[in-house]
Amino acid sequence: MLLLRGSATRWINDEPMPGLVQIEITDADARVHRLVEKSAVVGANGVLHEGAEYPIDVEVACNPRHQAYRSGEARTVNVVDLSPWGVDDPDVLYPVERDQLSWDAPAVYSDLSICARQGVALVTFRRWREIVGLDCEELSTLEDHLWEFASVTPETFAAWYESHPLVRRGSDDPLPAEVESSAALHGLDQVELRQAVRALTVITYGGLFGRVESEWSLTGLQDLAAVTGARGVGLAPPDRFLGSLWVDGDWGHPSTELVGRWRAPGVVR
Repeated sequence: MLLLRGSATRWINDEPMPGLVQIEITDADARVHRLVEKSAVVGANGVLHEGAEYPIDVEVACNPRHQAYRSGEARTVNVVDLSPWGVDDPDVLYPVERDQLSWDAPAVYSDLSICARQGVALVTFRRWREIVGLDCEELSTLEDHLWEFASVTPETFAAWYESHPLVRRGSDDPLPAEVESSAALHGLDQVELRQAVRALTVITYGGLFGRVESEWSLTGLQDLAAVTGARGVGLAPPDRFLGSLWVDGDWGHPSTELVGRWRAPGVVR
């Protein structure tokens, strides 16, 4: 999980148990945010107590929301919320520097870059197709097309962008006849199939022309899981995709070798 460095600056009260401490977070604009939290939430190792010598370094779990490039300052800040442990509301956002953030197990999908989240979805989608028996050329080439995004450059983007027919179809447009026939043959509901294809595609395409919000692709993953989970196929675990983290570039720039390892058979079993 992603962790934001902060400081416990003083003991506030013994009640409610196990006691309250004041936490200070200094953001990328040098603003100091003071929060009150239970000592055990940010100091599970027991170092935070009334008799401790403050300040004490702590780390708070956070969710990445977006990255903001500030052209006037020639720097990128990571915008996060502090909701995973309930330290603050998810709608309260903090701009922070990369060096204020670290990573520690367990891995969660929000840790991953867009390319890595797309990798999770593609591996899951392939396993789901194997389980339901959906062997269609159009879906195989769609997977290839989405895997290719990791290696797309500004020079090749235009040629890649609409090069597969399934990414150009509207949400209500029919799927290709071969796909629909194969789905019918295996008793797969057309709505279910369209939802899966839509969820798979939106992870990348949903944020191509606006600020990349973390929730877009995470929602796509959840929507895909709702379809594949009905057939006993859960999302591929995030651990295998940690080579491309959100905080090191929200879109991600995995190497061809890394993508090859993601695609290797046996990732989901």
